[in-house]
Amino acid sequence: MLDKANLAHSFHALGVNSGDTLLVHSSYKSFGGVEGGPQTVIDALLEVLGEDGTLIMPTFNFDFCKGADWDVRETPSQMGFMTNLVREDERATRVFHPIYSFAVIGKHAQAFGNLRDKSSYGANSAFAKLRELDGKIMVVGLSYNDSMTFFHHVEEMEGVDYRYLKDFTGNITDWDGNTTQDTYQMLVRNLDMGVETMVDPMGALMEEESVIKSRQIGDADVKLMKANEVYEFTVREMKREPHLLYEIKK
Repeated sequence: MLDKANLAHSFHALGVNSGDTLLVHSSYKSFGGVEGGPQTVIDALLEVLGEDGTLIMPTFNFDFCKGADWDVRETPSQMGFMTNLVREDERATRVFHPIYSFAVIGKHAQAFGNLRDKSSYGANSAFAKLRELDGKIMVVGLSYNDSMTFFHHVEEMEGVDYRYLKDFTGNITDWDGNTTQDTYQMLVRNLDMGVETMVDPMGALMEEESVIKSRQIGDADVKLMKANEVYEFTVREMKREPHLLYEIKK
């Protein structure tokens, strides 16, 4: 079984460094077995990142899009067990967004916590802040199609023609327990065109061009990339071949 020392060594060997700002998309079970459970993985990441580092975990919940209320204090993440552990950590700040929230621990936690972007992927979103801080993205045991929401940030910023901004309105509750009705936007697929998200081809191309580094940690295939390099590469390649990010369902 993996332990904290194994994990910390492997994360550092992959390219995670002290002081990094790191967004982690994760499947805990993909490791195959960790002494101490998922908290050990979180502790190992925080150890490698150090006091000047920042750990970001997605705490997305899509029930708001179906009419459910959202409470920044209590609404759980739908992104896996580790993400809820970070969300519940007393050191964590949560990005205030009823669809695309994040739990953040570390140096830049408050900078993310101060974000109040009404768009999910826009110029004032957490994805943009990650780029501003020259952050990195780690994918643990997941396909790109099941993890790389960052690609939608690129699509919104570049103004693609196969997605459009859609409003979602509902009740949101803040840290003080105040509930208001508000409207947020998400860049959604054009279903009339038959658009299906399929970003695995872009991920595979980035691997071929060494934009993405990979390492086997336990049973997990773990990927690491720099957000700004991903952005620049994706902008160039999507203009050449947009179907690297989507397909049309016949």
